[in-house]
Amino acid sequence: MSERNHCKLRVSTFSVNWTVKQWLFGDFLKYSKNDLVSQKPEVVIETVDQEIKLNNLMVINRPNRIEPKPPSEIKYLGDAARLAYIEKADRQVLDLHLSSDLRAVVEDDLKVGNNIHIFDLEFKNEYQTHKEFSVKGQSASLSDDFDKIKKPKLNEKICFRSDLEYAIFVAKIISHRSLHLDEYVKTVESNPVWREGLKQYFDPRMYDFYKKKYGLGKYLDRFREQCDVPI
Repeated sequence: MSERNHCKLRVSTFSVNWTVKQWLFGDFLKYSKNDLVSQKPEVVIETVDQEIKLNNLMVINRPNRIEPKPPSEIKYLGDAARLAYIEKADRQVLDLHLSSDLRAVVEDDLKVGNNIHIFDLEFKNEYQTHKEFSVKGQSASLSDDFDKIKKPKLNEKICFRSDLEYAIFVAKIISHRSLHLDEYVKTVESNPVWREGLKQYFDPRMYDFYKKKYGLGKYLDRFREQCDVPI
């Protein structure tokens, strides 16, 4: 959902080692008030000199006791998030600021096996910390999934604009849900745990070691256990 200077975006994350402290990015999902839907919007940030398609976010989720004092714009929103692009490090970031109450809810979810955490984010221009950062909203774009023999289809594109070389966009977390990975894969038709396991296995710095010690199949099973089975 979106309109001028305003949009809503759903984002999924997942726990590693069954802890509320360490999360990884899952997917951007189309916002729907009542249902979990499989459509995945393209999310881009336009800076003064380039367009960045967000697809490999580092998730920051600091416990309250060690989190630095949040800026006033974050504090008054309650549960909030920042979507950022750090130009010097070429890094995409999802920075979550969760209240003690919401963090406790997530911990309870983990105890019953729900390790996929989904947040609905509401972006408004009035939430932004600097006038250089603005929410352009939604448009349509052609799907770039050209490896499938299907007719091109229109996809939702959500765009943010920065008049600087970097970008930080503030959102209010308006709702949250957690569910088990198997239910998420069935509903959303995406498996972020498998995708992250492949990414880590083929990391050039560790590939030879993982290949020799585990092999691909065993490593993926091991990584799934780290995300799905209490330690």
